Amino acid sequence: MEKTNRRDFLKRSSLFGTGLLLANPFNITANPLKAADKVNIAIVGCGGRGSGMIFSNIPKIPSANLVAVCDIIESRRERAKERYNAQYDANVKAYEDFYEMIEKENLDAVAFATPDFWHMQHTVDALNAGIHVYCEKAMSNNIEDAKKMALAMKKTGNLLQIGRQRRSNDRYRFTHQVLLEQEKVLGRLTHAMGQWNRSEIWTQQPNKNDNIDIKQLNKYGFDTIDQVYNWRNYKKLGGGVVSDLGSHQIDIFNWFLGAYPHTVYATGNNSYFGLEQADTMATILEYDTPGGPAIGIYENISNSRAIGVYERFIGDEGSMNISESTENKIFREASIPEEKWQKFVDKGYIANLADMKEYKEKELGDSGIKETAPQISYDIKDMSGMKKVYNLQAHTAHLYNFVESVREKETLNYDAIESYKSEVCIYKIHEAINAGGGRIKIDPKEYDI
Repeated sequence: MEKTNRRDFLKRSSLFGTGLLLANPFNITANPLKAADKVNIAIVGCGGRGSGMIFSNIPKIPSANLVAVCDIIESRRERAKERYNAQYDANVKAYEDFYEMIEKENLDAVAFATPDFWHMQHTVDALNAGIHVYCEKAMSNNIEDAKKMALAMKKTGNLLQIGRQRRSNDRYRFTHQVLLEQEKVLGRLTHAMGQWNRSEIWTQQPNKNDNIDIKQLNKYGFDTIDQVYNWRNYKKLGGGVVSDLGSHQIDIFNWFLGAYPHTVYATGNNSYFGLEQADTMATILEYDTPGGPAIGIYENISNSRAIGVYERFIGDEGSMNISESTENKIFREASIPEEKWQKFVDKGYIANLADMKEYKEKELGDSGIKETAPQISYDIKDMSGMKKVYNLQAHTAHLYNFVESVREKETLNYDAIESYKSEVCIYKIHEAINAGGGRIKIDPKEYDI
């Protein structure tokens, strides 16, 4: 879309109450007119995640051309602009106002690393202006706005990738594609478990040198300076630990199980830090998967890093621990013959870590309780059998996949419609927690777009 057309669009956009514009029919790949050697992209939000995009991700993507950054805090946007221009001999521009930026710059794509409550309006307006969008999770801080984002992608035909980077992590892609779908190493999956424990609620302090006008912040939806820097802790702005951390892992439950929960049980409280959002939560998710019923169990605490971050999947032939760090092992049930798993070793998918000797039952003290034989463990060895291996840090790989999809070299690993389905159950968990804990049934139609 040329600048003049984009300016005309902005005058009649949903920002001014006219609603969505209908454009091309939905297609998961980019408009051919957007295919180019370089994708002109802007980053909106120059805080922690946005800075990661600017300095850790974009420089590793040869087809991405950063042309602008945007942030309502002057020091953040100016520091990002000056540092990037100095490091890469670039001519990046800095903006306070998103709409001024997309009017003045010839953008193919924009990436949002902004508070959840901003995502819908900026995303919908960008898509309707002919700009492809990469938006960090969560899609929004409410289900209605998340649905508007998915519908805008569907109606315009422009791309909308949501930033749950595990979907582009080579290890997770290999596990899903090869171990679970192709080889069915674990047999029928019956349980998914996970946690993301940390020792504190991460907070930021404003730059003391910033001269921030509170009236200016009010214009952007903030009541206080603290809300600008720590918006995740406020219910009207973000989703706390459930959206920030849990949504990554519960999305992996849904992906690996091949289903979405029909019932959620959830509870939580903010008794440790005393913030608006829960700092401790737990949920049970009930599924009807293609293989049969399954259960998901997830928890988060924020005052201890005990046992850290992981997902665990249990089937009737084996189980596995997986994470973005070091906890990556797969275990064979003793009832499954060694020979059945030897073919996975021979193919290079896993490496045997045990001597395969028979274990004997062991008496635990004099309680009369006996421990069954431990599972025999294997390492996930490499990425054999994969058509595409990024060999990039997951955040970079996910943004790379988006940029290459704009160029029509790939298709999105995680578009907004797929993301919306996971967001439905996340919002139901919020609902249960905010009600003081409880059980919520999910109508299958609620997942539809």
